[in-house]
Amino acid sequence: MNQTSSDLNRDSKREALNPVPNENRIFGLSSYIPFWISSMVVIQIFIVGQTFVPPNGSLNMQQAVWAAIISAIIVAFMFTFNSYAGVKYGIPFIVQARSAFGYNGARIASLIRVLPAVFWYGVGSWIGAQAISYITDLYWGWSNTMLYFLIFQVLQTALAYYGIETAKWFNSYLSVIVIGFLIYINYKLLTVGNLEINESWKIEGTWGYPFFASISAAVGILITGAINNADISRYLKNTKKDNWIGHFVGIIPTFLLLVFTGILAAAVTGIWDPVQALVSVVDNPTIAVLMLIFIVVAQVTTNLTLNIIPPAMVVMETFNVRWGISAIIVGILGIVTFPWLLLTNAAFNTFIGYYSAFLGPLLGILLTDFYFIRKKEFNIPKLYSSDIKYNWIGLLSLVIGGAIGIVFYEISWMVSLPVSSILYWAGYKLFPSYKRQVVEVVNNDIVG
Repeated sequence: MNQTSSDLNRDSKREALNPVPNENRIFGLSSYIPFWISSMVVIQIFIVGQTFVPPNGSLNMQQAVWAAIISAIIVAFMFTFNSYAGVKYGIPFIVQARSAFGYNGARIASLIRVLPAVFWYGVGSWIGAQAISYITDLYWGWSNTMLYFLIFQVLQTALAYYGIETAKWFNSYLSVIVIGFLIYINYKLLTVGNLEINESWKIEGTWGYPFFASISAAVGILITGAINNADISRYLKNTKKDNWIGHFVGIIPTFLLLVFTGILAAAVTGIWDPVQALVSVVDNPTIAVLMLIFIVVAQVTTNLTLNIIPPAMVVMETFNVRWGISAIIVGILGIVTFPWLLLTNAAFNTFIGYYSAFLGPLLGILLTDFYFIRKKEFNIPKLYSSDIKYNWIGLLSLVIGGAIGIVFYEISWMVSLPVSSILYWAGYKLFPSYKRQVVEVVNNDIVG
């Protein structure tokens, strides 16, 4: 393995995948927590919150609150556990995945993570463009959503172009604004819709299948981020304490605020469109404009962390092109996904639902490999060699788990994650060649 720069900037190429030394890491808790606060403002979480209670869901307010709390804790645990490989070794997701899937197999597995990222990149940008269009049409009687969308893409691509430092400072500085507006929005919903919210506590609701389906949907939105979080956590100073505190404090409050915003908006307004639902409870035009600007900013911070860095990292690794070029390619791909058509196409939601069935198995295999097979010990030089091109146990466990997840569509990851984890663990216990592989790696580490 060549010891070259692991900095991620516009001129970085494949060498930026090398382990980041602890002394070169740019995140401490003071920047990592606000980075995740702003990255968690994912508009899909708001929309999922709207599906918890009537008119779109069947839970009462108490059940919806518990579903939100359980979901937030599960997400925080997922991020924390799967981030530790990045924190400990300074390696990105695609290098971590080589242990479970092989050198070339990791590229196949990474597509399951990055394809939806590209789609959601375009969708998030289109939602931001619609928010801008709503502002200009409301106050100046003119709008052009397509133009705003293209400007939006250029802005985000420019921010990503300069690498991780730019993303760090942009997201961190905006975290205070993000939290402030979420608190204000929840306050307005509580004061405007006090009667409707009180009534929502009285309906019978259900603790059955819809309750678990709500949790599955809320967590499922962010499984993608948990899968590749080594791309970010490799820049966090190497301490277990910071890993736990950074994710629990950075993720849970914002996640809960956003889910609660969706729950309250559904109970109070009954409006499905997130932009119109939020603006409808604000009686001050200036605040309404600021709130829409908040929605725009939220799309940028989320896209930078969850939808631009992961696919750009894979493009850089696969084709060994500069990071800046990778960011531009991903920006173009976000346009050619035609999000204005996707959002109105029922087949897209069905495709994403079935596709997401494979995300739980991918995360489960990564966790099982690191904690139960490798015992938190990677042979780093082996991860950077192409001796093992495919790990067939990992790939087959992924396919089987994903297929089972499709059968249990509404709670897919709840079923497919443990199934794939067990299959992967069993493969290393039953097949002698794979058992020897682990023993050899451990022995090499001991000798080293």
